[in-house]
Amino acid sequence: MDRLRSLSTWTVLVAYSLLVLVPLYLMFVSSMKTTQEIYAAPLALPSRLTLDNFVNAWQRAHFSTYFINSAIVTVSSVVLTLLVSLPASYAMSRYRMRWLAVVLVFFLLGLMLPVRLGVVRLFLLMRDLGQLDTLTGLIMIYVGVRIPFAIFVLANFMRTIPREMEEAARIDGANDVQILRYVIAPLVSPAIAIVGIFTAIAVWNDFFFPLIFVFSDENKTIPLGLATFIGQYQSDWGALFAGLTISALPLMFVYLLTSRQIRSGISTGAVR
Repeated sequence: MDRLRSLSTWTVLVAYSLLVLVPLYLMFVSSMKTTQEIYAAPLALPSRLTLDNFVNAWQRAHFSTYFINSAIVTVSSVVLTLLVSLPASYAMSRYRMRWLAVVLVFFLLGLMLPVRLGVVRLFLLMRDLGQLDTLTGLIMIYVGVRIPFAIFVLANFMRTIPREMEEAARIDGANDVQILRYVIAPLVSPAIAIVGIFTAIAVWNDFFFPLIFVFSDENKTIPLGLATFIGQYQSDWGALFAGLTISALPLMFVYLLTSRQIRSGISTGAVR
């Protein structure tokens, strides 16, 4: 029975690994092929190793500009989301307020209702604020969209922290800001890592909001930049896959840096 259970577990893990690794293999291999080679033999290795597609993507499509824009928007969105969500989560998890239930429902609605339903009103709001076709406008939208998820995760983690630690810090003369910075934040670092990486992935890969709110080439992000390789009559698939590879590398690097905290946060949440 144990062997059968172990075999079924390994079968599921191997199948899932193939489901993830095969698209990555296709993306990386195709990034070093010509369009003709991709159509002729999609799974085969390239006839010769070349970085021409990467050079073409970086220079022809102004990929450096798109890359910098995506980096600015993603880093700013992650930092601002955490700066807003941490104190809000601390207040919601430690203070007893009569209107707390209403606030919780408000944030849960932010998780359940798709923000795309209000894109027309959001467009008009950005127009009135003068933030159309700006990176600042994109950052404001992403921060507003990601705050409900961040507060939901952080507040639940903070509720599990014993209040005795907070009371001991108050006896030593610490105020709320110091308690949050030196006591609470280090203890919820796995949750912070989860919020950070999920926010970074959502913002970095988003195509919808830049498509609606960005018009000029100098403010486009990577997802919009990749669309330049797809034409009405002809598409440069080699350069497209090279651009996808370039855009995937930063997220892989960030995940490797935060994988331990993410695993710790998921396991801690499962135990609790």
